[in-house]
Amino acid sequence: MEVIKFIQSFHNGFLDQLFQIVTMLGEDYFFMAGVALIYWCINKEFGYRLGFAYLSNGLINTTVKQIFKVPRPFERDTTLRVLRQETAGGFSFPSGHTQCTASFWTSMMLEIKSKWLYFVGIILIILVGISRMYLGVHTPQDVLVGALIGVIWVIISNQLFDYAERTGRKTIFLVVIIPAIIGMFVFKTNDYYKVAGTLVSFYIGYLIETSYIKFQVKTVLWKQITKYALGMLVLVAIKALLKPTLPEGMTSDFIRYFLMGAWVTIVAPLIFKQFLSPKSINQIFIKA
Repeated sequence: MEVIKFIQSFHNGFLDQLFQIVTMLGEDYFFMAGVALIYWCINKEFGYRLGFAYLSNGLINTTVKQIFKVPRPFERDTTLRVLRQETAGGFSFPSGHTQCTASFWTSMMLEIKSKWLYFVGIILIILVGISRMYLGVHTPQDVLVGALIGVIWVIISNQLFDYAERTGRKTIFLVVIIPAIIGMFVFKTNDYYKVAGTLVSFYIGYLIETSYIKFQVKTVLWKQITKYALGMLVLVAIKALLKPTLPEGMTSDFIRYFLMGAWVTIVAPLIFKQFLSPKSINQIFIKA
C-alpha cells in the first residue's frame, strides 16, 4: 500500500489522463485490434501463436484470481485514489492488464527479435504495470506476478506450437482446452466464461482454417484495408450489439465471445478467401 501511495503522491491532471490512456493498452479492444491485424493482414501463423498465448494467459489469470481471491487495494484501504475503477472488476491478484500486456509484447519480441521492439515492449509492460498502481487498482505484487506469468506462459505456449508444427499433432493444445472447459464447472464467473468461449472457438477455428480454408494473408494494400475494416466492424458489432440482445448471464457471455473467436478465425477468413482473392476479383470484373 505504501508503494501505491508513493506513486500516487505525484498525481496531477496530466498524469491522471496519461495513465488512464496507458492502461487502455492492456484492455480488450487494443488486443483485439492487434491480434486481428496480424492474423488477417501480416502473418497468419504468428497470429495463431499470439492469439493462443494471449487468450490462454487470460484464462490463467482469471483462474489464479479465483483461487487466491485477493481483494482490490482500494477495498483494503479506502484512502487510496481510484481512477478507471470500471476496469477493476473481480479480484486483484495477479494483474490481468499487466499479464496480458506482457503476453502480447513478449510474443512480439520473440517473433521479431529487434532491439527497438525489445525497448518498446519492455517499456510498455512497465508503464501498464505502473498505471495499474497509479490508478489504485493493483499492488506491486499483483503487477510483478502478472508480468512474470505472462512472460513464462508465452515461452510454454510457443513450445506447444513448435511441437504441433514439428509433429503435425494439433491435438497437443487439448492440454489447455480441456482444462479450460472443465474450469467452467468450477470458476463460474463472467470473465472466465468470456475467455473460455474465445479460446475454445479460437482453437476450433485454428483446426478448421488450417485444414480447409487456408486463406492467404498477403495481398495488395486496398484489399488489406478493406478486409481489416470489415473484419473489425463485424467483430466490434458482435461484442457490443449482442450484449443487450442475449439474456444476461455467463452462458450468454460464452456464446458472444465464442462467436467473436469464430468470426476472426473461420468466417472472416472464408469471406476474405471467397471475395478478396485475385481469382474472385477477376470474376467480378469479367461479369461486370
